[in-house]
Amino acid sequence: MTRSRGSSGEESTKSSGGPTRREAVAVSVAALGGAAALTAGLPTAAAAATAAPRTAPAVQPWRDRRKSAARRADALLAAMTLQEQITLVTAVDVADFAPLAHLGVPAMTRVDASDGLRGDTGATAFPAPNALAATFDTALAERYGAAIGAEARGKGWNVLLGPTVDIDRNPRNGREAESYGEDPLVNGLIGAAVTRGFQKNDVIAQIKHFTVYNQEEGRNTLDVRVSERALREVHYPAFEHTVRGGGALSVMGSYPRVNGVFACENPHLIGALKNDLGLKGYLGTDYYPSGDRVAEINAGVDSAALTPDTPKAAFTDGRIPQERTRDATRRILYALFASGAYDHPLPETPAEVVTTAAHQALARITGEQATVLLRNKGGLLPLSRNRTVAVIGPAGKDAITGVEGSSYVDPGDFTTALDAIRAKSGASRVLFSQGSLGDVALPTIPGAVLTTPDGEPGLHAECFAGEDHSGSPLTTTTAGNIDFRGAPVGALPAAWSARWTGRLTPPVTGPVRISALLAGAAKIVVDGVTLLDESRFLWDSFFGPKESAIGGVTELTGGRAVDITVEYSTRDAGFRGPGLTLGWQPESLIPAAVATAKKADVAVVFVNNYTGEAFDRDNLSLPGDQDRLIEAVAAANPNTVVVLNTSGPVLMPWLGKVKGVLQAWYQGAATGTGIANILYGDAEPGGRLPVTFPADEQQGPATYTGANNDNPANTIAYDEGIYIGYKWYDKHGARPLFPFGHGLSYTSFRYGTARVRSLGRGDQAAEVTVEVHNTGRRTGSEVVQVYAGHLPTRADTPARTLVGFARVELEAGRRRSVGVTVSRRALSYWDERGGRWVTPTGQVPVYVGRSAADLDHVGSITVK
Repeated sequence: MTRSRGSSGEESTKSSGGPTRREAVAVSVAALGGAAALTAGLPTAAAAATAAPRTAPAVQPWRDRRKSAARRADALLAAMTLQEQITLVTAVDVADFAPLAHLGVPAMTRVDASDGLRGDTGATAFPAPNALAATFDTALAERYGAAIGAEARGKGWNVLLGPTVDIDRNPRNGREAESYGEDPLVNGLIGAAVTRGFQKNDVIAQIKHFTVYNQEEGRNTLDVRVSERALREVHYPAFEHTVRGGGALSVMGSYPRVNGVFACENPHLIGALKNDLGLKGYLGTDYYPSGDRVAEINAGVDSAALTPDTPKAAFTDGRIPQERTRDATRRILYALFASGAYDHPLPETPAEVVTTAAHQALARITGEQATVLLRNKGGLLPLSRNRTVAVIGPAGKDAITGVEGSSYVDPGDFTTALDAIRAKSGASRVLFSQGSLGDVALPTIPGAVLTTPDGEPGLHAECFAGEDHSGSPLTTTTAGNIDFRGAPVGALPAAWSARWTGRLTPPVTGPVRISALLAGAAKIVVDGVTLLDESRFLWDSFFGPKESAIGGVTELTGGRAVDITVEYSTRDAGFRGPGLTLGWQPESLIPAAVATAKKADVAVVFVNNYTGEAFDRDNLSLPGDQDRLIEAVAAANPNTVVVLNTSGPVLMPWLGKVKGVLQAWYQGAATGTGIANILYGDAEPGGRLPVTFPADEQQGPATYTGANNDNPANTIAYDEGIYIGYKWYDKHGARPLFPFGHGLSYTSFRYGTARVRSLGRGDQAAEVTVEVHNTGRRTGSEVVQVYAGHLPTRADTPARTLVGFARVELEAGRRRSVGVTVSRRALSYWDERGGRWVTPTGQVPVYVGRSAADLDHVGSITVK
């Protein structure tokens, strides 16, 4: 989910490093034209007051736990008045549930929970969801979900907004790290496992976001043009797995329009969700989606919990049929009974601390099993404790621990990578140099280094009516620096632009970083070099401690003044209004890092990127000066290892110059301990890539090139159809930097002869078995991946489709037979003309291997 435009709408009440829920709501309500402000939905003693009484009245048959959830829901619905039904469907906060207390209906309290409890302290920050996906371990995923569910109940939450099972269509998506990668099967099986874990704790899982929510830019009104076949084969399956296999009792609708109609008022999509994908529970919206509230309810939205402006009068004046209200009520009641939330009241007083030593250990184990060893030339890793190590980059408390926005979880006082490495080899063997500040906002450029064209301190500033810097200036003045929210001067129209010109004098010679915190459109030119020319909706994700800066690096000479021009316009500015802060880092930290690297046997360079809700990545490069840092350190020390503390794929122009690369993702509370264990071999890098790493910016499905704001004309065509991820690369004969499923190990494995046995019973089409032998000298894990080839039909089908996987851990020298069952659905395609699934009969090739690009043909499945 999310919140109104940039804020995060799957909500708890408290936030970390951002506005409180009340504050964010006030902003979004103002933007929506004054809808009534929400009150906080905090779980407190008030929640207990509206929870189901522990002693039930004598004649309330729906309290009989021996009956099915469906029968209990029917019984309670029959006892409810229309007004009580409306209350349940429109309830937002704890107090709203008070009229239902005599029926035993508990207050439904909601928290974002994709990787822990957003907004709470004393909870466990687990590795990001795509890190969990990299484990390819459904048993671990269920434990991960169970831990989060237990902590949620302890804090007083009984509706968990998550997991997120959106397909990762493009790695520039600001929320890429919140879901489980590019493959529908991995998304679905991991999502189902997390959901089962959640709901073991008498809570409701609300999976998100249905559907085609694959980017942040223009998300509130973007029109996604997508084929029915792509919906059925790519975008729906993860939801179906999570509903049918995971038992998810609620789904959150998404923001975009789908083929011209908003997802939350699209009866075609919602009908498929409830009738074809199996949802027995209820559908809610994301936070304040664009569209019409009455149309949403009539299309099949059942809960208005995140749309407080839903008109209650519509339920009684004929705009919403009573049968629709009854259906929505019954679905919510079914979820309450089926989850156990009705029968198990929340604690009267939420716990201050719900994390445990076991949960912290689970976070660490998840991070270790998620870490992907991408490169290990010469077997440099694992490191020897006797070697001196230069640790370089943001390896301390400045590490990015999670995706910002509605999935950000406060990691608490985590152990840093630098401290964990020192603990491994001894402080005397560890040298540290910052090298780069990473992906952070930089200090504002001070007026002392700026001069106007006339030689006065500051910059010459002009403001114009309109957004194209044309005509006579409305105002002309001198600005000491560029740092404003709202407007740099008063009395400007709603749409305006500005230009600042002058000279910049750097204090030293070398690379100079220039950055902008931006809401609007800006162009920055320094010494004739354009460092920035783009727009952004806003610069933060509401929840989380950091801000997202964009900019570039240029070489300047100390003491030599150079021209600087900054142009700004309100185009694409978000609902928080326009703003721009021009920052810089005038002195590079790279030379000191190079000197440190030269003194050590091994250099370990940590790099990161900031991503989050409300904005997408501008490109796939490491932000700021981090590529320069790696190049320089690798030139100084031949034994260089790079740790990618990133949301997902980045380009690696330095790849051939370093010996080791670890993809660590965002590891939450495990940041530091898990990575150090991997570096020194106390744990094995067990991860495999749940996403393809592109070799350049052009690879993959077409990116969105429209405006960042919510212009109703914004449209993107999913021209790739069913070819997302590794299927796109096969279709176009493109070679990625690293393929889907790739991951090296500290040991070695050999596969024996695979056997394919066609079953032809029910939905089980075949079983593929292969013997896996650990031929190395240490315990390790392998992920066996089974792919099907082209189906025996004239219809266009992928050359490779993942149809099953299994993770196996083996001690040195051991071997084990691994079996993977292939479903009949996995060997089917959606026939758009007939509106049905078709399973062609004949021979389907089967491939087994270690990645989408490292496969052996092992036989065929006979489909009858």
